[in-house]
Amino acid sequence: MWDDREQCVYYVDITSHRVYRREGADLAQRTVVHEADRAVTCVLLAQDGGLLIVERDRLVTRSIDGVVRSGPPLPADALEADPQRRFNDGTIDPQGRLLIGTLHEGDVENQERLLRIDSAGHVETLARSLTLSNGLGFDPSGLRLYHADTLRNRVNVYDYATPTPVPVRSFVVEPGYPDGLTVDAEGFIWVAVWGGSEVRRYTPTGMLDAQLPVPARHVTAAAFMGDELVITTASEGVDDPLPVDGGVYSAHVGVRGATSYRWAGRTEA
Repeated sequence: MWDDREQCVYYVDITSHRVYRREGADLAQRTVVHEADRAVTCVLLAQDGGLLIVERDRLVTRSIDGVVRSGPPLPADALEADPQRRFNDGTIDPQGRLLIGTLHEGDVENQERLLRIDSAGHVETLARSLTLSNGLGFDPSGLRLYHADTLRNRVNVYDYATPTPVPVRSFVVEPGYPDGLTVDAEGFIWVAVWGGSEVRRYTPTGMLDAQLPVPARHVTAAAFMGDELVITTASEGVDDPLPVDGGVYSAHVGVRGATSYRWAGRTEA
């Protein structure tokens, strides 16, 4: 996540339970800004300048002065009381609410959900029967939502102009699997491809437009930093990981990102 106010990039390392911040020339300066006792799956910006951090089964906040507090309490059934289910990737909608999907670490199939959570912790289910909920992003108007259902090799498109998003179409991402995604100012969707060693750019109608090679095999997410794309990758799931696997990369792509939104809740006391 690019923070245009602080001119830095935040990203998570899920299995080390950390949120990192990179800044400076070539993003060379790296610091740990949050470390938890459980998986950290997503980091998002708040309107008051702090961070909303999604951990395995809860939300926490980090204020601009670095104080970490519990986020809004969630109902006990948010993850269906299943210890093998956790939150995964997320984004913020134009109204400042959290959209977050779920992932199951066991052998349960096709039971994952996409949730919408407001700043008070009220939870709505927007989509069910997903294989593995992953990347989320809005088009420049804020009226179209793109959402990766990874193990079906699909990015689902929703009309977000109505109180309950309405699915309108989907497009296929293969070979490889769609992981994180982001949308540029022209409305094209950039999809990080797990197992594909690239980020692919798709038109708003789902046609492949361009391919950006990445040295690592498992590409996990991408975010715009001006006209530069910052790309994260994973070493997990690679039998013989190389130094390039799990690295963070950047590339000038000649287009800027669409508007990103900030969480409406407070991160300060």
